[in-house]
Amino acid sequence: MRLRALLIGLVGLLALAAVGVALAWPLLAGHARDRIEARLARETGLRWRIGRLELDASPGLVLADVTVMGDGLSGRLARARATGSAGLLLGGAGTVQVRVEAASLTVPMTLPAARPGEAAPAGSGGPALTALRAIVRGADAAPTGDGRTLALAAAEAEFDLDIAPGPSGGEPSIRVALPERGAVLDLEAAPGGAARPLALTLAPAGGPRIAATATVRRDGADLRLDRIAGTIDRAPFSGTLAAAAAGGRPSLALDLRLDALALTEAGAEAPADPGAGLTVPVRTDLVPDPAWLAGFDGQARVAVQRLALGPVQATAVALTARVRDGRLDAALDTAALYGGSARGRYVLEPEGRTGRHQIGLSLSGVRVLPLLRDVAGVSGLDGTGTARLDVQARGLTPRDLVRSAAGQAEIAAVDGRIDGLDLARAAGLTGVGGSLATRLDRLGGRFTLGEGRATTRDLTLKTGLIEAEGAGTLDLVARTLDLRFKPIRVTAGGRLNVPIQVSGPWDGPSVTADVAGLAEDPMGALEGLRNLGETLMRGTPGGDPGEGLGGFLDALIPRQDRPPARRRP
Repeated sequence: MRLRALLIGLVGLLALAAVGVALAWPLLAGHARDRIEARLARETGLRWRIGRLELDASPGLVLADVTVMGDGLSGRLARARATGSAGLLLGGAGTVQVRVEAASLTVPMTLPAARPGEAAPAGSGGPALTALRAIVRGADAAPTGDGRTLALAAAEAEFDLDIAPGPSGGEPSIRVALPERGAVLDLEAAPGGAARPLALTLAPAGGPRIAATATVRRDGADLRLDRIAGTIDRAPFSGTLAAAAAGGRPSLALDLRLDALALTEAGAEAPADPGAGLTVPVRTDLVPDPAWLAGFDGQARVAVQRLALGPVQATAVALTARVRDGRLDAALDTAALYGGSARGRYVLEPEGRTGRHQIGLSLSGVRVLPLLRDVAGVSGLDGTGTARLDVQARGLTPRDLVRSAAGQAEIAAVDGRIDGLDLARAAGLTGVGGSLATRLDRLGGRFTLGEGRATTRDLTLKTGLIEAEGAGTLDLVARTLDLRFKPIRVTAGGRLNVPIQVSGPWDGPSVTADVAGLAEDPMGALEGLRNLGETLMRGTPGGDPGEGLGGFLDALIPRQDRPPARRRP
């Protein structure tokens, strides 16, 4: 009888307590929400707001419509469910599991600067995090449209946090896994200020496999990664990275050595070569913004044994860069490029809203044929090439830069060959196919850049057949050209005064002959034709009489012993 009365009394007490909790929950929820927001703010230095707080039967807490802000960072998560003891959830010790849904975070591309005299938040002396394990699914990361911030997102994430009853006196161990990308990051626990081993593996279904190790050391707001070493597929890399906030301004220092690096246009397919190393997609329409450099200083040295810029290949590349007071000074100190060398410099001055961009580039002793073949698919020109570019511009888009560009450019190709020039077909003067292969002594000229155009008055072409001068304009905005070449000498003797006009879009210009130019000296032109020689007139040995240069010239001035070549209908 006593036992039954005791059970009835206990059930009644629990029922009364449940009713009391239900009635008092709005007040308790508000108090718990304030406690959780305060602790998150104390631990992170950021502002947290929890839209709604609920209890479930685990026991656990459900946080909905959570936002966080501070130091240029902003984030939101639709729902977070935390399970564990009630005391732990409100500040105690133990292990807590947190499941997050629909999380997004936007962080600045630069480190937040510490305010002068501001110290890191002091620990409360209460429970401390000793280990964190996370599994993140549906993860994504990409720079925002202006390039100033990085957008992070996750469809869902699961966290296990080990909370000690008192201060740990060290750094917690961290393990983060992204199953869909085959990525795992492990950071071992260590006493405060001691070096911590770090290991990273990345094995996505498509793309290179990355394995790397390093030691991490944190001293207050300063962070340093030493002895970075690893491989990207079969390509090794190594280096160091340091981030400091001395003097109230973040400073970065990078020293990186890569065996292989490929920069590809965003959206393009990754290189199929498993030894291509690190592949980085780059937006070709993204122009550096001075605002990116306003919040930090830094310096970098990067050495790349094999570098791919799209289809262009370079080796033994050495790059240096320095950022100070919002000014970027980057240099291509050396690079081996298609049998020659390349050097360059890029400076971004923080002037006005867009800044001032300065670009200098020089190529020396470069083989023209493989370079043009890789860049533009052109295989009809070979030789030893040199080039020099010195230009400055303003703007935040490639179009603005082209319109405002001002400076000088010079190009030249010498001691090579011009192969496969079907002049007759290009000029539209005859339907007879043909080819021309001749020695190239020189092709080049100087250009003046301004108002979106490149203008030249001294183009020269000197081959084993003919010597010509040219002048004209390239419209860099409309991507059209208008050039006029005037032959001044035919190698075999005589004079051929037939100007050639090249005009139209870059990808398909029209080539026409100024037949009226023959009227200036018809006898000289005829003499030049006779002296060219039968081989040059006929084109390839044993070929059709309409091939080669002969077919082109016969279309202009028909020979008396045969009818003119017929045009293709």
